[in-house]
Amino acid sequence: MSIHPTRVTIARERGGLSRLDLATAVGVTTRTLTNWEDSGAPDNRAEALSTATAQPVAFFQTNPAATLTDERIFFRTRRRTSAALLHQATALGSLGMEMFNEMSRRLGLPALTLPELDPSLSPQAAAEAVRLQWGLGDFPLPNLVQLVESHGIRVLGIPAAEQDVDAFSFWGQDARPYVFLARRKTPERSRFDLAHELGHLLMHSSTKTDDDATDRELEREANVFAAALLLPPDSVRAAMPSAPPLDAVIALARRFGTSAVAAAHSVHDVGRASDWGHRQLMAELTRRGFETGEPGSSLPYERSRIHDALVKYLRQSRITTTAWARAIGQRPDDVAAFTLGQALSVAP
Repeated sequence: MSIHPTRVTIARERGGLSRLDLATAVGVTTRTLTNWEDSGAPDNRAEALSTATAQPVAFFQTNPAATLTDERIFFRTRRRTSAALLHQATALGSLGMEMFNEMSRRLGLPALTLPELDPSLSPQAAAEAVRLQWGLGDFPLPNLVQLVESHGIRVLGIPAAEQDVDAFSFWGQDARPYVFLARRKTPERSRFDLAHELGHLLMHSSTKTDDDATDRELEREANVFAAALLLPPDSVRAAMPSAPPLDAVIALARRFGTSAVAAAHSVHDVGRASDWGHRQLMAELTRRGFETGEPGSSLPYERSRIHDALVKYLRQSRITTTAWARAIGQRPDDVAAFTLGQALSVAP
């Protein structure tokens, strides 16, 4: 039995390696490595592949991997992103699907209950329909990670070392939706990213992204959806006077768990700030450091209920995160990141 070719490719792309890099590391020619990715590698090369890619040996000793192509991923600035970075994202997606497959054998995961939206709806109307079907009213949303998890979406983190990989989402081979979030952003922006990816999953699952103009339009629609989901226009109108002061905009952002920049955009979109007033708000937000952070915010990063359940299971089973990760063929640092950092301190 040979190492399945998908295992070789995913391990190489996860490690950010070219075929030449990996071939040199394991002491074969590029042609031989290409053959391995087409037809499989000899079993006795598992140790060498593990050393070169940092994937556990167990990763190379299991069945074909769940594969993912970059065309199936909703990825920002796709046309300006290198092929290597897209391949790294697809490798992370494949590994994340595998981890959830292992989790599903041990934990009861929520069923998929996403709303079916009329494709003719505008992004704002789509967000309103989601709020209506999920019984959310016009109130600030609760923990958004747990909310989407309860409807069957699988939320994972992106390893901190992959600084250039932004939030992305896709529908997996298992007909399940996945969202990957980068935790290097503020909690407010992480919430917006999750709402943005939810918009893609609900509105664009059948859309073909075959040119830059289409990609830009899909990103714009997902942004409008996210803004309307997090900051319902009727609530913004009710809360904001005309030409609101900056402190009122920041208070609105704190109440709804969004960035102050997003709140300023929403205030302008609903007509409570003129074009000139919006520019003034944005200039002052930039001056105060809100373009890159949320000064004065105490909003924590949202926790996943599913990943907490995994932590509890491992603790009760007296298994460390590291041992479980290696047993299922995953890098421990990847598992820690995929679980949003919640599986860092599992005791034996």
